[in-house]
Amino acid sequence: MTQSLEPVLQQLPFLPPLLQNNQPQLLKAFWLVALGLFLFELFSTGTSSETSSLVTNLGAILITAAALLPSYLWCSGRAQGMPIFPFFALTFIWTYALPLVSNHPKVMTYSSACQFFASCTVAGFLGLGTFVWFQFVKSTPLPPKSYRALSSQKGQAFFLWVMVAGVLFNMYFVGGWFFLEGGIFSIVRGSILGLTALATFALAYQLGTQELSKAQAGLFLFLLVAYMITNAVELIIIGAASMFLVATIAFIIGRQKIPILTILIVLVCLSVLHYGEGEMRAKYWFSRQTTFVQPWEYPAWYTEWTGYSLKFLGEQNNLPKSKERASLFQRSSVIHLLLLAQDKSPDTLPFLYGKTYAILPQLLVPRIFNSNKIWSHEGTYLLNIHYGLQTRQDTFKTTIGWGLLAESYANFGLLGCGGLAIVLGVAYGQSTRWSLNTPILSARSLFAVLMMTFAVQTEWTAGVYVAALFQSSMVLGGIVVFLMRSYWMPIFPDFIDRT
Repeated sequence: MTQSLEPVLQQLPFLPPLLQNNQPQLLKAFWLVALGLFLFELFSTGTSSETSSLVTNLGAILITAAALLPSYLWCSGRAQGMPIFPFFALTFIWTYALPLVSNHPKVMTYSSACQFFASCTVAGFLGLGTFVWFQFVKSTPLPPKSYRALSSQKGQAFFLWVMVAGVLFNMYFVGGWFFLEGGIFSIVRGSILGLTALATFALAYQLGTQELSKAQAGLFLFLLVAYMITNAVELIIIGAASMFLVATIAFIIGRQKIPILTILIVLVCLSVLHYGEGEMRAKYWFSRQTTFVQPWEYPAWYTEWTGYSLKFLGEQNNLPKSKERASLFQRSSVIHLLLLAQDKSPDTLPFLYGKTYAILPQLLVPRIFNSNKIWSHEGTYLLNIHYGLQTRQDTFKTTIGWGLLAESYANFGLLGCGGLAIVLGVAYGQSTRWSLNTPILSARSLFAVLMMTFAVQTEWTAGVYVAALFQSSMVLGGIVVFLMRSYWMPIFPDFIDRT
């Protein structure tokens, strides 16, 4: 007779509490959020025609239901381990579902039939991906006999120093303190970004589980805010928002509560900055003089930025249509690019047939060894040029992000979407299963953290994803070799024999 593994696992005090199946508070929060989203999408009007509006609303609800299913499986305890795929699926709510009902100007140019077909494509992709992922996480495997991990004290100190390095690197970059060559700069930048994401997740998770002392918790929160402030100085708030999202996810997993007040405060701050972003970029990005911002200039910089935002909000009702600012839902949209690809291909423009994937091997060679190496966004550039959104010269100034799903359709149509669902389902499912029954500071769990941080990057194409994952994995490999030690799992031999 096979004995259940769960009672033995609960006796191991060093295992992360996210293994617990009892998550009633998260489940209640899930149903509240789900109900709010469904009501909002049901009664929102995104088009002028009542009939087409109902079809569009139905499409948004279909995407949202498919995006919420993995989270329900995790919150209810049916899916085990770190919720990599659930949070990946949630990003489709604000990138694909909500833009359908938020009067997105580019989405509204397509017929309700096109919008519903795109909605079915997204829902089918998420459904297939959820099915594949769930096969890996619906049961708990035996703990590994051994694993490599940082000790709690060493890990906390190391990651706090990483946060300090991340803040200093942001100051270095926006301050123009350039002394690193191109190839070395790329390696340092990739290493810092990967390590900072790891540090943010690990420390926020331990903040949630209350493993940090009061001094460590205070220092971490200070460094997190400092990182977001110094990162947003570049006038790209998506970096700060992404890091806050990573921290929020980790805290929710650790505490199994949603910090609603903190989320609302940060959302308000980011929204205010969003409305002044255009004026700041027009003044400083597109002028002929390069402007660097020093740390002591941050107060004046943000004061000016906030002033533009408040001025815009005060005049918003009197602005002509041409000067209205896109909402956050509209700015985060990726569905209009899927609509474009489905409208143009294969009738007007042929599929790319893997052209954006063929460059992936080149991206694995460090730039220090190849000064002529293509940029990780080359796949994004190819998509924009192919569909007439940009010229090659335009790509030197700005980037229009597509995301993995729209890219897959542009390459192989619905077959590409299905293939991507299987690949991501396997990757996220296996990395989750691999990390089960190991501490958060183990090599296995930290690799799953890397996958988590990449899963919430909504505009990355495969090239950016693979390049970032490769660089960050190399950094993690260095940590595993030089800073971690091996631990043996104290599972009783007689228990293993009975199972």
